[in-house]
Amino acid sequence: MGIEPLIGVLGFVGTLLIVLVGLLNFSVFRKQLRIAKEQIDTAVRQLEIAQKQPDLYLIPRAVTETSNHLRLFVERPQLRPYFYSAAEWKPGDEVSLDEIRAMAELILNNFASALMHSAAFPEYPVRGVDRIIMFHLRRSPALREFLLGNFERFPFTGLTLLCLKNETKDQVEADLQQLIHEPGVDASELQRRKELLQLYRSGEVREPIEYTSFSMQRRR
Repeated sequence: MGIEPLIGVLGFVGTLLIVLVGLLNFSVFRKQLRIAKEQIDTAVRQLEIAQKQPDLYLIPRAVTETSNHLRLFVERPQLRPYFYSAAEWKPGDEVSLDEIRAMAELILNNFASALMHSAAFPEYPVRGVDRIIMFHLRRSPALREFLLGNFERFPFTGLTLLCLKNETKDQVEADLQQLIHEPGVDASELQRRKELLQLYRSGEVREPIEYTSFSMQRRR
């Protein structure tokens, strides 16, 4: 074979090798691209899971805070009518008034915690929480009595609880007026109650939970 044909063959073989190497590199590039895409997809899924962690945590917390008292009703079923069936304590009842008041304090503290979490975290299932609180406040004289008698203990959630307790605006205002004229209230607490009445009358807030948000923001 002459030199020129040999050069031609070698050139063809060289070109073929270059093409093959290029194809191999392209195949490797596609594989690397696919791996990179899978890594990005995995990272996105992990980010989505991380973003959902607050939701996954807050939902069971809401359930716990609004139903933590149920185990006590299982242990002491005699207490249940005072918080579900509008029963009022009378001398001679099977349970003592102190037991009822202690249960009312526990339930309201849990409700206050749930409302504060609802105000602080948009992910908190407020709609379910407020309906549960409303149900119990409107069916339990013991809860209503404890709330009004210890209103200063609910600086962030007091007005929200009053709104959930009552069915009309006039009833909420009547409660606030009663609290303002209650004897023995110190000056700072009295001023707070007057400000709550002014805030409620202003109509600036539309949802009960917003009063808790407003009170928490003012205290920061």
